[in-house]
This record gives sequence, structure tokens and C-alpha cells, in this order.
Amino acid sequence: MLLSKRNVTVNCGMSRSGKTTLGIRYLLNAPLHYRFIFDPDPGEFNPLLGEYEDRLKIPACNNLAEMAESLCRGWVVFYPYQMFPGEVEKAFEWFCQWVFEISLTLPGNKLFLADEVWRYCSPQAIPFHLTRIIKEGGKRRLRTLVNTQEPQRLNGRIVAEMSELVCFRLQLEKALDFVESHGFSRSEVSQLQPLQCVARNLDSGGEIRGRLKL
Repeated sequence: MLLSKRNVTVNCGMSRSGKTTLGIRYLLNAPLHYRFIFDPDPGEFNPLLGEYEDRLKIPACNNLAEMAESLCRGWVVFYPYQMFPGEVEKAFEWFCQWVFEISLTLPGNKLFLADEVWRYCSPQAIPFHLTRIIKEGGKRRLRTLVNTQEPQRLNGRIVAEMSELVCFRLQLEKALDFVESHGFSRSEVSQLQPLQCVARNLDSGGEIRGRLKL
């Protein structure tokens, strides 16, 4: 992904457009020492597992002891329902706090990943510790990657810290309004083929285009 002074990458696209595939390849191939993944959604191929546990074949963490052990591997995939049954919003805030605090003690490059993060926010409110990650994470070498089908629903504080916007195909009018307001061609984004994307660095204005290979 493109280098930037700011700290948040938003990776957007409709279902099956390629955005999750790109996110996973970044997790696997980027020069990262630690990866923190909030994984509450059921897997596409095995709904008994979280989506990232299913796709990455990395055991999810259900409690603090498992999270501490997973740090040794550089991967923490947090499945929240054992610690926070029926309280996914509370689980997200807790995980954000844990990631922010543990990042101070860990060396190297780190990434926090959450899908559809707008589910835990509103236009008026955002979890305090998510704000700390997106605004102060750079001081701890902690970047944020947000995958979403609906970028227009992101809280303004996330948008303000967005350093890069990656677009796979979008069709919702409000989603297209959002990416157009950040310099993308509405017609190009709406006509992208599966696995095609356009990425724009919002600090430099630089763009790259490509297609993921299966």
C-alpha cells in the first residue's frame, strides 16, 4: 500500500469485489511484526469460525491467555463471544484499548484491522480507544486498516485520519458520492471488474491501478 503521513487505510468495495482478498494479502505480505484482527463475523466457508480465522487458518483467541500466547506468533485474531457474549460493541471497545496499550510495549510495525467499523460508531460518536488508535497509533508504529462495503457510513474522525483509500467496485449511490468526494472517478469505480481496484494516497494525490491475481 502507498506510504502516507497519516495512519488509516480504508479498503472499500461491494461483496465479492476483492477487498477482503486484498486485506488478507496485505496481512500476509506486508513487513509487519504484529497483526491485531477483530473477527466477530462468521466465516464464509465455515460459519462456526470467525471469517479471518477461517480464511487465514490461524486459531482465534477467546481470552487474554490465548492473546498473550498469540503475540509470540505476531498474530492476534480476536473472536469476542466467549469473553463478551451478546456484547460485540463492548468487545470492540475493549479490544481497541488492549491493542493500543499493548502496542506501546511491542517493537516493530503493527496493524489493527476491523471490518465495517461503522457498526461500532455513529456519525456523532466513536469509541474512545478507537480514536486513540487512529489519531495516536503512528507514535506506536500502529496502522489501521478498515474494510467496508459502505465507506459513506464511516465516522468523521476516521475519515479525517484516512491516509489512503482503496476502491474496488461500488454501486450504492452514497458510496460513490463518498469516493468521488475524495478524487475518484465515479464511473470508473462503478465499472471495475472483480479483483480490479484503484488506490489513492490522500496526502500526495498519487494513484495506482491494478488487478489481484488468484
